Amino acid sequence: MNRTISLLRKDFQSSSSVTPEFRTFSSTFKREFNRELESIGATNPEYSVGHFYISGFYTLKGQVYYFSLSDVRYFKERKLLIREAKGYKDYTGGRNCYVPIEAGMGKHLLSIK
Repeated sequence: MNRTISLLRKDFQSSSSVTPEFRTFSSTFKREFNRELESIGATNPEYSVGHFYISGFYTLKGQVYYFSLSDVRYFKERKLLIREAKGYKDYTGGRNCYVPIEAGMGKHLLSIK
């Protein structure tokens, strides 16, 4: 997640359309988050890349989880919202938990209940 963190530290140009800078960021985030998910045995990641935000789902030990990274232009906390979901269309799911976006963040994903 080191490249993702580096890109998050930069300011994103605000625009009415997705910028090349955000496209690069979203590709980097997906690649590095996939590695974190694989490291803990999570499967089936699905991503939705919106207007400066990324969300999606993955499965870990039979449980589906929803994740969301808020608008990167304004939220610089570098935390990812994670919550249990009933399926890959459950956007309201369980209790909100936040995990730091960092190298080795998979260990935090294992503790979400």
